[in-house]
Amino acid sequence: MARRSKTNPMLTRVCTRLRNKKSLTWTAAKKKIPKRPGIYEYIERKRNGKNDTRYIGRSKNLDRRLHEHLQPGRRERQYANRKLQAIPLKNLRVKWFETKRPKKYEGNVISCYKNKFGDVPEFNKIRGTHK
Repeated sequence: MARRSKTNPMLTRVCTRLRNKKSLTWTAAKKKIPKRPGIYEYIERKRNGKNDTRYIGRSKNLDRRLHEHLQPGRRERQYANRKLQAIPLKNLRVKWFETKRPKKYEGNVISCYKNKFGDVPEFNKIRGTHK
């Protein structure tokens, strides 16, 4: 008889929280983003209507960090920032949830994504940090 792997209840809760959040267009979201810690997800809406998660991240200040990704300048050299800046804003969507411990939960959310889709989001594949 095959052994069933136990699902971590905390992992399930964290993944469900982000998955159940409604994504907003960047224009609608940019004034609603809180200045609190949390986990966020950038999503690209394709021509065929399909949504692709491009990047999952964490921050102590969601508002500052989400805006930083899209501002050309000193962080432009980072792979994810360059890639996100190449997506037309009309096709960019974002969702987030607030948590006091974003560092703890970011890995859980990326693991959920990997378990569901077989790989991590494209822009999270930087210098082999997530395999």
